[in-house]
Amino acid sequence: MELSQISPYIRVAMDSVIETPWTIEERMIWDYELLFLMEGQLEVRVAEHIYEGRPGDVFFFKPGERHAIKSKGTQTIRQPHVHFDLNVLPNSPEVTVSFKSIDQMSEKEKEWFREDLLSTSPYFIPNHFRPRDSTHLERVLFDLIREHETKPPYYEFRVKSAMLDLLAILLREQYYGGKTTKEGQVEFLSEIRTYIDRNVNRNVTLEELSEKFHISKFHLIHLFKTMFQMTPIQYHQYIRMERAKNSIQFSNTPLSQIAEQLGFANIHTFSRAFKTVMGKSPSHFRVNR
Repeated sequence: MELSQISPYIRVAMDSVIETPWTIEERMIWDYELLFLMEGQLEVRVAEHIYEGRPGDVFFFKPGERHAIKSKGTQTIRQPHVHFDLNVLPNSPEVTVSFKSIDQMSEKEKEWFREDLLSTSPYFIPNHFRPRDSTHLERVLFDLIREHETKPPYYEFRVKSAMLDLLAILLREQYYGGKTTKEGQVEFLSEIRTYIDRNVNRNVTLEELSEKFHISKFHLIHLFKTMFQMTPIQYHQYIRMERAKNSIQFSNTPLSQIAEQLGFANIHTFSRAFKTVMGKSPSHFRVNR
């Protein structure tokens, strides 16, 4: 698959609120479907696998897969979802959402199945997973639904952009999720530490790290502190001060310029941070170098 050539076609995008009991009998769809379970409980069968869906779970159905869905319990089901083609095809506007099994389809309908490009590495997306932090996914999904339903001028660009963003979120979830297993934590955390090292000259926030590496702030702090005995922000502040210490000790660069080079708003903010980490002010450190 050439990522640069992807141009999604959004068939359906809606926020469904469904009273229970509710069932979708076994079917095959011709396209892809992303379903985000926000409320209620589901039992989902894909081929021979049965999954229990809880709020916060993502289901991803692929072309030609047998699957069935039914509610569990009495709570209302809320499931924003999107049906889409990975690329616009000549018959994309003609193809509908399938609620049929393969034996109920006409010969023409059997020709509508899209090629499944998201079931093999490196673009594998599983049928069911629970994102570690679903906030970004939920926001982008509802942006897409709103644009698709209201259709303001040039909405076509926005829905394609949002769908690409969703795909990136799903793929990153698998990429980084594999690295946060016990076996992969060193590689994953080393990647985060390298990113912090390369951004020593500016402020780095937990929100930025969480967004970039697709991991919740709380989980990131826990993993990082377990590995390096300090939080990501403590580590960032430490290496900034180490860089500052070297500049103070081995150059005559003015302290205000060092503060600016390291991304501090002013010399006073820099001095407070330096004293907190190093135990003395930068001016005192320079005098006694």
